[in-house]
Amino acid sequence: MSDSKANGVSRRTFLIGMAGLACVKLPLPARAATTSFEPFSFAVVSDIHLTTDRADSFILFRETQLFLQDVVRQLNDEKPDFVLFAGDQVELLGKDQSNWQLFLDVAQGLDAPWSFLLGEHDITDELPVDKVKTFTADWKGRGIDTDRPYWSQNPLPGVHIVGLDTSRPNSNSGEMSFRQLAWLKQDLADNKTKITIVFSHHPLLPPPPYDGGPPWDDYILPQGPAVREVLGANPQVALAVSGHVYVSKVQREKDIWYVSCPALAVYPCGFRIFRVTPDGITVASRQISFPALVKKARKALAESSLAFQYDRGRPEGFVDLAEGGRLDNDALMPLAAGKEARELPRARPKKQKKARGTKGKKVPLEKKT
Repeated sequence: MSDSKANGVSRRTFLIGMAGLACVKLPLPARAATTSFEPFSFAVVSDIHLTTDRADSFILFRETQLFLQDVVRQLNDEKPDFVLFAGDQVELLGKDQSNWQLFLDVAQGLDAPWSFLLGEHDITDELPVDKVKTFTADWKGRGIDTDRPYWSQNPLPGVHIVGLDTSRPNSNSGEMSFRQLAWLKQDLADNKTKITIVFSHHPLLPPPPYDGGPPWDDYILPQGPAVREVLGANPQVALAVSGHVYVSKVQREKDIWYVSCPALAVYPCGFRIFRVTPDGITVASRQISFPALVKKARKALAESSLAFQYDRGRPEGFVDLAEGGRLDNDALMPLAAGKEARELPRARPKKQKKARGTKGKKVPLEKKT
């Protein structure tokens, strides 16, 4: 990918300079000896639940198009190298796939390359959804040549990303076939010399309280331990990112960082920006630009059945989980073995420009191949 330039300074140079400010020199892990890459950045947006015809619950369905348009604008200002949509892009495809078409129209406004995973809501409809027939053309339009609902790609030199399919229709729990697990083993074996980031809709390492018993274990991926065993056997795997459970969390297992991302349509109405250098990975949380709607979403989540299942006496405790702590939002995750994550200063919010005629506006859809 070519570097864009502004004011005579290349974006690549800018990222390297920022990485130097954010990261301290650390002993390099085993993966650094076998992988070589320039610093890069990417964004993850999860659980958009885009729709035009559902009433709000703790999910702010009626605002989903506005939220997505705002994120596209913010990401165009951030200029990441690529963007990943981590599942549940839409709420029911619709008989004419109108919600999915709306998602494609809005996402087309991104200046960066982007790709997507499937969540359960993307494939749940009145009639069974054939994942391959429904979405293959759109993956190919994003430069991913696949005949399966899972894929891998090399977006930058020395960088490998894997998009797993954990989606299961009409179910909060995920699933992964033995065939996909075998494919993952082979894919990682074929890309030993590239730093690797794995994306999935369902968390591979569930954050609390989803790591416990009922009702939380109804939301997890039963094959998660098997997937983590495969990832742990491959030292080039540095990071696994997921959505689905509306909880912001950073965890580590076998020197792999597992990051659970917030939902866009559920409080805190956020998304993530990651910056990767040979020293470490920084994660920064961002929110939509509408404080009144964030406040509305917070109240809706605190009054939800999920919140009362978590703590009937203090349902706001689930809101705290959704927000996450400082290390779950703005942190440096070292790539050196055994090094702990540390907090980074939170970025000052940028002064927001007034939106002019964005709601309902569509951009031309990229021609499919």
